[in-house]
Amino acid sequence: MYPLLLKTHDLSGEQVTPVMKNERENPSTVYMLKAGGRSENVIKNGGLADTGLKSIASRLFEGREMPPQKFPVEIKLINTAERLPVTVYPDDEYANAHGEPCGKIALIYVADCKKGAEMVYGLSRNVTPDELKARVQGGSLAAVCNFVTVQKGDIFFIPPGVVFAIGGGITALMISNNSKSEYIISDYGRVDEKGKPRPLQIDRALEVMKTRKNNLRYGDTGEMTLYPFGTVRELGVCDAFKVELITMDGSLGVYDDAAPVSLILTSGELDMSYPTGTMHLKAGNSVLIPPGIKVKLAGKAEVIHTRV
Repeated sequence: MYPLLLKTHDLSGEQVTPVMKNERENPSTVYMLKAGGRSENVIKNGGLADTGLKSIASRLFEGREMPPQKFPVEIKLINTAERLPVTVYPDDEYANAHGEPCGKIALIYVADCKKGAEMVYGLSRNVTPDELKARVQGGSLAAVCNFVTVQKGDIFFIPPGVVFAIGGGITALMISNNSKSEYIISDYGRVDEKGKPRPLQIDRALEVMKTRKNNLRYGDTGEMTLYPFGTVRELGVCDAFKVELITMDGSLGVYDDAAPVSLILTSGELDMSYPTGTMHLKAGNSVLIPPGIKVKLAGKAEVIHTRV
């Protein structure tokens, strides 16, 4: 195999070019790494061109026990014009008990944002389950949400039970395990063009939501290590993925003999060389490197490196 340059698709399945700047007036979601479904990434280069990721998953993860959803990680680029719904994830135990293969966990990396952009990240104080339920039913949940101002480069780790919402004017990469298990608890009373409110999953959200004040670290966190080519900043590690931000001006080798590696350029340009060829990469490109393939990167860029 060889490094796989991926075609990127929006929610409708249309092929689109990702934009890493918050310049769009309309919200968009672009899948940077996804197997299956109409938004599945399709390989763009080489002998596997026009092949979907799901069909080669067994080759990418040969000899490895796979989760029930077959492909373990999903990465999407979210570009917001207005705030997204308030959401919470269940853990595996709760998801399994309600007929879902697994819970969900995610990492949000802010690639760009407008001045003053905010996120909801947990609760601002401890609440009782009764108060929480009353506030949700009365439309005043926002009064106990923890609103934080975001900046480019901030990270937010989203474990099960922590309520969150990406605000307007934010361009963010969301790296998660491949799961549809999520519950919307509030959409701020908004309605669609037909005057109908968004479907909510309030009962389940209330059952899994943590009611204590959020004390998780966020923002410009993560241990940073200096190398001759630049820096590597650890953004987040869990059972499903390991994410790092590589800021480079020079060259480095990338190799993993046990797991596929996703590379997403958030800025700059790189030349990638590998045993059977070369590839020029620019901001917005998404590449999946199969295990056992050695590549060399050269150039000046910021890269989100995810071990799948």
